[in-house]
Amino acid sequence: MKRAFEETAAEQSPLPKSKKKIYIIIGIVLLLAILAGGGYYNFVQRQDLDAIPVDSAATAVDGFENADPKDLEEADGWSSIDDYVHWNNAIFTIPEYDNIPLRYRRGITKIFMGNSYLEPSGDKPIYKFTRIKDRAKSVFCYGNFTDRHDADNWNKEMAFLVEKNDYQSSAIWIISAKGDILFWKEYSSELPLINSFKKGQKIFMDEMKLVPAPADGIIVKNKSSKYALIYNKGTKTFDTYYQYSDSEIQEATTSEEGPYMEELEDITVDSVQTDTATNN
Repeated sequence: MKRAFEETAAEQSPLPKSKKKIYIIIGIVLLLAILAGGGYYNFVQRQDLDAIPVDSAATAVDGFENADPKDLEEADGWSSIDDYVHWNNAIFTIPEYDNIPLRYRRGITKIFMGNSYLEPSGDKPIYKFTRIKDRAKSVFCYGNFTDRHDADNWNKEMAFLVEKNDYQSSAIWIISAKGDILFWKEYSSELPLINSFKKGQKIFMDEMKLVPAPADGIIVKNKSSKYALIYNKGTKTFDTYYQYSDSEIQEATTSEEGPYMEELEDITVDSVQTDTATNN
């Protein structure tokens, strides 16, 4: 009995320390292998994401697959994408506005929201884009209106006209590509049209003499008058210059020549009379 007991005890004796170390090492190796496998999987996933084209990754919002990725970023002068989507059809009511880039549309949306154009408040005036298709093409334009050295196709400035709810007055806004408001003016009892002109194009400024424009500008055309709106770097303001019509120039030229011709006739008459008196 004693021998049997000793054999049983011998079978249950603790494992040698060397074997314990082997098991521990094997366990550590297995754990490292599992962690390494997970890391590799994550690496592969990241590689797959990096392989996605930039446009697809940047335009995760449905409906903006063709938008410039920069137009989907955030800027102080822009509305959120959600607000733009919500108000888009209420602001841009006809297809003639579809080609306005998203960055400007978000800037316009924020202006409409901030000025309660979409949700009337008290006696504040309401403005909106014209719904006349033929007129719509002449109520917005683009240019480097502040004559910046870093201007490019993406960050041009935009001018646009909106009509007051009295259907007789309007207002012009000039904004940057990121929606910063550069200029605003109301035209009471006027519904003008606008178009842009390039730096160097001849315009009238301080006198009835055509001179090269110092920057890109905007022509504001009413029924009976036309003005150039151009940025003044000295005063940091947009100044207005009257643009003379051909008939006004002709009339001014004729009125200047008129007195000269009369004086010439008077001199001729006086000379004849003097000669006659001398002969007599």
